[in-house]
Amino acid sequence: MKKPLYLLCFLMLSAFSGFCQNLDLSKMSKKEGFVPFYLDEEKGKIYLEIANLDQEFLYVNSLTAGVGSNDIGLDRGQLGDDRVVEFRKTGNKVFLVHKNLGFRAFTDNPYEAKSIQDAFAESILWGFEIAQKDGDKLIVDATNFYLQDAHGVGETLTRSRQGSYRVDASRSGLYFPMTKNFPENTEVEATITLTGTGAGGNLRSVTPTPEAVSVRMRHSFIQLPDLYAKREFDPRGGFFSISYQDYTTPIDQPLVKRFISRHRLEKKDPTAAVSEVVEPIVYYLDRGTPEPVASALIEGGNWWAQAFEAAGFKDAFRVELAPEGMDLMDVRNNVIQWVHRSTRGWSYGSSVRDPRTGEILKGHVSLGSLRVRQDYLIALGLLQPFEDGKPADPRAMQLALDRLKQLSAHEIGHTLGVAHSYATSPNGRSSVMDYPHPLITEGADGELDFSKAYDLKIGEWDKWAIKYGYGTPAPGQSEGEFLTKTLEDTYAAGFEFITDSDSRNPSGVHPRSHLWDNGASASAELNRMLELRANRMKSFGLNAIQSGDPQALLEEVFVPLYLMHRYQLEATSKLIGGLDYTYKIKGDNQSSQKPVPAKDQNDALAALMNTLSPAQLEVPSHILALIPPRPYGYGRNRETFSSRTGPTFDPIAPAETIVDATFGFLLESGRVNRVYLQKLQDKSLPGYQDLLDKVTAQLFSNTLPGGLKDEIKLMTEAKFTDHLIALSKSSNASQTVRAITRMQLEKISDMTTGSGALLAHREYLHDKIEAFLDLPEEWPAQQQLSIPDGAPIGAEAMSCDFEF
Repeated sequence: MKKPLYLLCFLMLSAFSGFCQNLDLSKMSKKEGFVPFYLDEEKGKIYLEIANLDQEFLYVNSLTAGVGSNDIGLDRGQLGDDRVVEFRKTGNKVFLVHKNLGFRAFTDNPYEAKSIQDAFAESILWGFEIAQKDGDKLIVDATNFYLQDAHGVGETLTRSRQGSYRVDASRSGLYFPMTKNFPENTEVEATITLTGTGAGGNLRSVTPTPEAVSVRMRHSFIQLPDLYAKREFDPRGGFFSISYQDYTTPIDQPLVKRFISRHRLEKKDPTAAVSEVVEPIVYYLDRGTPEPVASALIEGGNWWAQAFEAAGFKDAFRVELAPEGMDLMDVRNNVIQWVHRSTRGWSYGSSVRDPRTGEILKGHVSLGSLRVRQDYLIALGLLQPFEDGKPADPRAMQLALDRLKQLSAHEIGHTLGVAHSYATSPNGRSSVMDYPHPLITEGADGELDFSKAYDLKIGEWDKWAIKYGYGTPAPGQSEGEFLTKTLEDTYAAGFEFITDSDSRNPSGVHPRSHLWDNGASASAELNRMLELRANRMKSFGLNAIQSGDPQALLEEVFVPLYLMHRYQLEATSKLIGGLDYTYKIKGDNQSSQKPVPAKDQNDALAALMNTLSPAQLEVPSHILALIPPRPYGYGRNRETFSSRTGPTFDPIAPAETIVDATFGFLLESGRVNRVYLQKLQDKSLPGYQDLLDKVTAQLFSNTLPGGLKDEIKLMTEAKFTDHLIALSKSSNASQTVRAITRMQLEKISDMTTGSGALLAHREYLHDKIEAFLDLPEEWPAQQQLSIPDGAPIGAEAMSCDFEF
């Protein structure tokens, strides 16, 4: 009977081995702190000591060492989600539970609170097996928790079509140099290697062995602060927000509650109009930032002190170089990181927030180190500064540094809680939260003026925004009264706030809210830029590159010069079928919406048609003569034009990119739907047929201008036809718009006049249109050439809230 008894005891011991490991904690290194832990470095293990069950804290994972590709998007220093979690014991396990704060209950009735809690799912992020009890403390093995792909690197690689990757445990382990503990936060870092196959081009370009991608991930457990006073969100205020549904809300009040995101900032003397602060907001610049970049970033970031001073806070904000050895990922530090990637890309401002209140606990700015090179290229194309025997014109470098100052202020603004404010460029460039295009003018003598390229100070709109987000009511004034008065004073002073959803939309309608624009009139500025561009192309030559550079590199400098008006073109298109509106609140002092006047719409159409003139589109012959085929080792890249002529520079490709861009904006389905409808509502406004007639009349003349302009004219006619065909098939275009478009195609089909190449071309369009009208699938539009990358990565806009 002894053997069965021994066997039974062995099985029972095995079943409870998680409780009976008898760890010798004395041989491990203990790190006291927020969540104490033990390190067994010889075995690569970590054990958490859990004493406080069912108590909320914040969990953030981040990527401390990234992949280095802008297209993939896994940057060094990238923050993960903010999650309020707690440890819960269940049998021999401790769950890490992500609490669902999207649905809340503020009630003294425990039954009501539980009914709401049980209605919506929580998420158990991990189950730790209890390895040992130490009095009232539970010791759990957390090694596998820290060695997981918590940041979703594998998922990101799959989503970006870079292959299928999973964590390889044999090549992953704790990163002990950055695993540490503090009274209010616990920081554990791990080296994670993901292995897989099918590596895409972007991944291959940045990894030495594409089958193995090794990164470092940080896990932060953070003590939640005392609840900070919430400030109600207002769409006019220009701040990011948190939101949740409060099911204890009375029926006659909104269920969704919205509050702004902001740092904790308190006056030493709350009654004083201007007071020193209890604790200033300090940002630390990455010591890996080189000079003169570092000084520019510190100077630009410190502009925000002006805004806080205007809001009543003395010495409330500053930017300084990080002390030696500072951990930039530590939640206690607001930081500005200088991030390297293999190609140019966006900069962005992120934050760690308390999801309960919206309080910003950590501002975290990531600035792409290659972004500034685009501004430098713009300056080179305009200045052509490398004249033999003379020092380079210093204005190119100064333009780049001035842009960095503005960029620093912009991204810090996001981490202060401030959203993009895109309608400020026409109003004296009144916000650093806009996307600025360098304002460069040309005198009668042809001399370029760079003195006003960027506005080197905080904007007036920014001061109003900080007052709304951080300001304090005067004695005897309620917070609601203070906020209402601040907003009404803002708009009475002539400022407005329009942000991403209205400005990035390809069907955008706002006449002033644009990215990378200048001027009170979008169309007037477009025409000015076209004139400046044409003048600088006349003088463009070898002085645009340095001695010793391959001459083919002229193309990289020529691209931003040729395309310098691309974003002003987009801004101008929004006036056609446009609507002038605000985020109006019932009873406030903002103006009511109204359509863009007919004159402004007609001026905009004329400016757009100016971009399609063969004289504007033609690359001057002296430039074509200067750009040879790409030499060995210098292939085409994302910042050069595509070519339909093999290895040579294609003289028509640059024009084709602009033509496609112009027609893409002008004939966007939402826009033409509005243009058609606006004339039904107001006969003084241009209609869709008016637009088609004007464009057709200008494009389809029966004379050819000569030289390469002949092909540019024919290409433009063909592109217009292709865009009309695409519009007539668009599921978003109204039935009437599609009918009018097909009728216009029939008119173009009948234009079989001329001789030689013109006649051949018109007959080709006739056959193409007729075949489409009968069998549309037989005549797909010619594939569009991709436009070279712009500022910073082309015309494509990311969906991230903080991108720049």
